[in-house]
Amino acid sequence: MITCTRCGNETWASELVTRGGPVMLAGPHGTAPQPVVARVCTACGYIELYGPQPIVDQPAVSEATTAQNVPATAPAPLH
Repeated sequence: MITCTRCGNETWASELVTRGGPVMLAGPHGTAPQPVVARVCTACGYIELYGPQPIVDQPAVSEATTAQNVPATAPAPLH
């Protein structure tokens, strides 16, 4: 259970949804968007928004970065 930072009572978590649908947070390139979570205190009404931190496979990210940094070879001149 997570308590309210303002009054110390219990909070409830819910996905943040607007008229257009759930509010999504874009993560690093190549990761899927994640929903924003709202924590609401039932006693005082205080709201905190939390954006999830996506889990990124570090070796795959390193390989992709390395592949992007490899210089391209120039094509051979035509005679």
